[in-house]
This record gives sequence, structure tokens and C-alpha cells, in this order.
Amino acid sequence: SLSMPPDFADEMRDSQFKFEKAAAGLSKITTGVRRDLPVEISPTAQKDALNKWEEGRVALNEFFLALNSATGLNELKPVPAAGPNQNKEYGRSQGKYFDLMKKTKLCQNRGGPALSQAWGQLMVSGYLQDSCGIPDLDSYFYQ
Repeated sequence: SLSMPPDFADEMRDSQFKFEKAAAGLSKITTGVRRDLPVEISPTAQKDALNKWEEGRVALNEFFLALNSATGLNELKPVPAAGPNQNKEYGRSQGKYFDLMKKTKLCQNRGGPALSQAWGQLMVSGYLQDSCGIPDLDSYFYQ
């Protein structure tokens, strides 16, 4: 935000601080809660966590809007509020996301791009392909 014009920089820093405050509050509320441990979560803690998540979402959207207006582009899409139409409103394909994550993990299991190239050269195939199989990220980010 420091490389932006002063008006936009102040707005972006304010929304950044709001987001960081919400993230810190969410971290404080969820301290000690782990996915793999069956811990009883109080309804008030769950409600407080959802409120902090919403504060963070709003602050992130404010940052995105300020950045879009500062650059004159509309690249960053705001994160929609939670609800039944959240995935449709966001405009990203869940299938493409899962495919990207699957191919990324497969590449990591092969040792990353450098080692996967070596493994790919050891295997004889009739055609040349990206041995990691990760699709072009432009096709993912600009859906």
C-alpha cells in the first residue's frame, strides 16, 4: 500500500489493520481448538469466531476494492458473504480448484518440478508433457 497514491494508501492500510485485528481475534478465539481432537466447542465461541471471520471478510473486500480503484483494474473479486449462493457468487470453479490442488500435491510428492522433470525423463513416453501436470495458472485465476 505504500507504493500507491496517498489517498488509496491510507484506505488500504486501514483495511489491512482491520483485517489483521480480525485475524488476531479469530486466532485468540480458536486457540486450543484442533481439527483432529474431539473438543467441545461452546456455542458462544463458535458465534464469536464466525463474527470475526465476517469482520475479516469485510476488511479484505475493502482492501480489494481500494486496490482495484487505485490500479484502475477489476482483477480482485470480493469474497461474498456466507450463504447458500456463496460459491456461485464468487465465480470460481470448485472443480478447477480441486484439480489444481490434486496436481500440485502430486507434483510435491514427486519431489517438486525439478525432480519430477528427472523422473519424467526416465520414463519413456511418446509425447512431451509437463511432468508435474500443473495447468497454466492464468487459466485458473482468470475464470
